[in-house]
Amino acid sequence: MQTPKFLRNLLQSNNYWNKDSAEFTTANEYLGKLYPGQLQKDATGNYTEPEFDMTYEQFLDAQKKFDDDIENAIQEAQDENEENNNIDYSEFVEVAEQIDVLVLMPWGSIENKKLIVYELNMPEEPESESETNQKIWVWHSEDDERICDDCASHDGKIFEDKDAIPEVPVHPNCRCWVEEIELDDNGKPISSKVYKGQKPENKNNTNKVSNMKNVLTKDLKQEILKFEGLKLNFYLDSKGILTIGIGQNVSNFNDFKNLNILDKRTGNPLTTNQKSDLYSQIIQDISNHTFHERNYYNLEISKNDIYTQFDKMLEKSYEELEKKIESFNSFPTSVKQALVDMQFNMGNKKFSDDTWPKLFTAINNRDWKTAAQEASQRKDVQKSRREWTYKMFNSAK
Repeated sequence: MQTPKFLRNLLQSNNYWNKDSAEFTTANEYLGKLYPGQLQKDATGNYTEPEFDMTYEQFLDAQKKFDDDIENAIQEAQDENEENNNIDYSEFVEVAEQIDVLVLMPWGSIENKKLIVYELNMPEEPESESETNQKIWVWHSEDDERICDDCASHDGKIFEDKDAIPEVPVHPNCRCWVEEIELDDNGKPISSKVYKGQKPENKNNTNKVSNMKNVLTKDLKQEILKFEGLKLNFYLDSKGILTIGIGQNVSNFNDFKNLNILDKRTGNPLTTNQKSDLYSQIIQDISNHTFHERNYYNLEISKNDIYTQFDKMLEKSYEELEKKIESFNSFPTSVKQALVDMQFNMGNKKFSDDTWPKLFTAINNRDWKTAAQEASQRKDVQKSRREWTYKMFNSAK
């Protein structure tokens, strides 16, 4: 089992050699949690390492320690900021690391598990308005035969002071709108939104994006991330499917070749030909039952690519649900979020009214209690994920 980064830092710190230090106490507490196994003797009397890292009971005990740590971190943040009681600090919990462990299960088999280490990543508060990212406002007019002289005179104007922006609408049936653009330190746009008026050509799309954003919240992403896990390297999921990132299925070569794969030994990205050879080797290993994650640890994709693809997969799941469920957008948010999770996890073929007839009937009838019961029967996922789905349906009004 690879020693987690935070523990390596503790062991390498100068204070670790002081037995009265907090670093010494914390490091040794974790050493006891993560390395509880004892050396064993083989038939010849020589000491050997056990085939597993810990028992299932020890695994649960270690994970509880990590869970307690993040809860304590949240409590400390709340205590330090008593004047901001409206802040939900759980929104800033992120997965810092995942530790692969071999666990001896109660029934005797040895299974691959993951210990999840969390961190509280609070955003830095700007000290003053002047230190926030700069904003500009751009006026847009519809450039056609219907445009009036007043509107045409404003088209394309850039305002650095929002108080200097003229009133919108300029007149009845005015089609002008103002775009707010946020700039980084180098003056490059990093985000934009409609500040005043209505963007005519994107009215329907704007509503759609807004609806999607209300469902694909940071909380939902954190829940799915917690259930799916995040890995920079290739691995096989519970169904034996080649996966990377946050549950991204790359068993299809067209999906595989679009990955930006970095060879950590050379620091260079793989070429198309190299990716083709790699894919063939991995598929052969899977077919021969000789695939091991450790054989491909030198190959990874960046976290930025993972999170970008994660967002795209969630948006695709949302759009697929809009297609297959006519009244999807009228459902309570908690129901839509539960359905997004199921769609994301199972895909279009496995999550349909053919495979889940009772669930889809309950959904169409807005019978959320029955839907909760049906959804909680999902197989091949953690108990906590089934319980979360049940709660989301059951809390719908």
